[in-house]
Amino acid sequence: MLFTANHQHTNIELRKVLGDAFQGVLVYDRFKVYDSKMPNQVRQQKCLAHLIRNADEVAAGEQQRPGRGHEYGFRLAQVFRDGIKLHRRYAEGWCTREEYRQQGEGLTLRLEKLLRRAPLKTKANERLRFGILEQHLRGRVLLFLSDPDIPPTNNAAERSLRTVVMARKVSQCSKNARGAATYMRIKSTVETARLRGQDPVDVLMSLRC
Repeated sequence: MLFTANHQHTNIELRKVLGDAFQGVLVYDRFKVYDSKMPNQVRQQKCLAHLIRNADEVAAGEQQRPGRGHEYGFRLAQVFRDGIKLHRRYAEGWCTREEYRQQGEGLTLRLEKLLRRAPLKTKANERLRFGILEQHLRGRVLLFLSDPDIPPTNNAAERSLRTVVMARKVSQCSKNARGAATYMRIKSTVETARLRGQDPVDVLMSLRC
């Protein structure tokens, strides 16, 4: 189901989508989106592409300061890039499950060495370190290393949403909330059917009242 991160979502809305029956893994961006609202049993994987972007932005800002503070963000980003590369290599058959596990352990050690260090000198670096450390301790940064079926990024979801954005541009948006909600439900049903290898038309027809 398509579900975009929005601070206006309520606990009730979240539980309707990710209630007690949800057995998957939620892959999404930002450090703390949904953290206070998500049902406790829902496993989460932070999108590494967004963490890379955050780390690169901090590193670029630190380049304007004297010293080597910018290297910290770049080193963090490199660990995440290597994680994405490892996952891609496994998906393409270039490494075995055991090799994936072993290399994953090496990535975990590299990340923990960067996170479990003395506090950094600049606020930007320290905020970056602490934010990622907090999520890592909750098992939300490298969860994909424990199961290669878990994607390390939410790129697939964003690609699915791209057609929604295009439709919004050419149609000048829904004229009311009811129309927007109806389109959201239909689009979510169609995309979910495709992911499951089902015919979207057959699925929609079966849902008729």
